[in-house]
Amino acid sequence: MEIQNLPMFRELSSVLCSYKIESWQTKDFWEKVKLLNVADNNINYQSVYRLIVRLSNEGYLDVDIVKSKYNLTKYNENNKLQEFRSSFCFGSLTILKKISTEKLKFESELIKLEEEITALEELKDQFSDIQTKIEQLIHLKIHRIKYLEIKVRAIVSLINYLSKA
Repeated sequence: MEIQNLPMFRELSSVLCSYKIESWQTKDFWEKVKLLNVADNNINYQSVYRLIVRLSNEGYLDVDIVKSKYNLTKYNENNKLQEFRSSFCFGSLTILKKISTEKLKFESELIKLEEEITALEELKDQFSDIQTKIEQLIHLKIHRIKYLEIKVRAIVSLINYLSKA
């Protein structure tokens, strides 16, 4: 049977796609799987355990022999897990694409606002009787630019974080 058809595969692959695996025990995987609103029962736990063992046997996870003690096996990810992620982590890629698209929208709005401020500066000379109102509008646009710059920085941080996770 192919691994992707096994019980709890979708949930465990979601965890593998979302986190960096370093010195994880089965209970660590299980805690993350339960966050996906999976029923907390022995059948699901055993399914997750079997998948972890299979992933280890197929070379996607390494057993950390140094840190594993008293039948508490600890697992680390390896380069082959990246192949797994490339094959099964479509959700993560979709989320990154959505986030990147949102970033592009903010950056586009930033450019438009900067162009608008330049045009408003030129209009100040042409309409000196409403110069104060134009200044107020420019300050509103500058405030919006600062807000969007913060959002873009936050999105960049999120993308970097998700790429490392």
